[in-house]
Amino acid sequence: MTGGEGGEGVGGAGRIVLTGATGTVGSALLRALAALGHRPTALVRPGRAAAVADLADPVEVDLGEEGGSGDTGALVGALARTRGLFLLSPFHPRQDLWQRRLVDAAADAGVEHVVRLSALGADPESPVLIHRQHGLAERALAERGLPYTVLRPNAFMQNATQWLATIAARDAVVLPAGQARVSMIDVRDIASAAAAVLTGPPGTGAVYDLTGPRALGYATVAAELSAAAGREIRYQAVSPAEAAEVMLGAGVPEWAVRARLQLYETYVAGEAEDVTASVALLTGQAPRDFAALAAELSDRLRGTGLSATRGER
Repeated sequence: MTGGEGGEGVGGAGRIVLTGATGTVGSALLRALAALGHRPTALVRPGRAAAVADLADPVEVDLGEEGGSGDTGALVGALARTRGLFLLSPFHPRQDLWQRRLVDAAADAGVEHVVRLSALGADPESPVLIHRQHGLAERALAERGLPYTVLRPNAFMQNATQWLATIAARDAVVLPAGQARVSMIDVRDIASAAAAVLTGPPGTGAVYDLTGPRALGYATVAAELSAAAGREIRYQAVSPAEAAEVMLGAGVPEWAVRARLQLYETYVAGEAEDVTASVALLTGQAPRDFAALAAELSDRLRGTGLSATRGER
């Protein structure tokens, strides 16, 4: 992890602008900024303005789809007078091109500071698709000479909500993660860190690896969920081939299946175990523990167990 200097908040004219404001991290960031007294501008796709209007001033703009295509001129105009841009890309087979287009537009618009949400392990030379694309996007920022800060979070604790259907059917967390330990992070801590950086001085290329307070094996994760649910939820490790079959059967595109399996391979290799102090450094608060999130899910867990859905154990 590389740290940057602290300082007073940026003053003067200019807006805070968000991309990805309708997603998991983006919506949490809107709430974090509101708590600090800020109402940012949110760049959203046509028809999505209402989704952010309570906490942001929406601007509908064509953010592009395949290969980063879209109305670049309109995007540059939408970024005018921006002092802080939160740059979050969608999960896409060429999100590096999508990011490059946004970086170019930010440079042309004279954005004063870009805060980019990347990923732990980002590297433009990585064989792992997600890490390579994030690394290429970080390289684009550096090449354009923009003042920037990079946040590289580990796996999201909120991914646990995606396991609820399987927990309902099997009382199990089923993943191709072997005995991996992961220092997963609550998205609200990512949002708090991003809000602190966006409302601070322009970045100087600092990179922060964001993690939770401890690295957990998935058997421990299942035990935490069990405590919250009031019944046993086990962890079942499956092979990558088994996981791929399930994902493909659920309609997940082949490229996305490969990308997710590559990510789990990095977990199994021990590449997601490190615990950093970055959340506390940026926000002044310790990161949330997974047990707290599990407790928040207790009602949903208790409503999805086998005993609740089928009248049996």
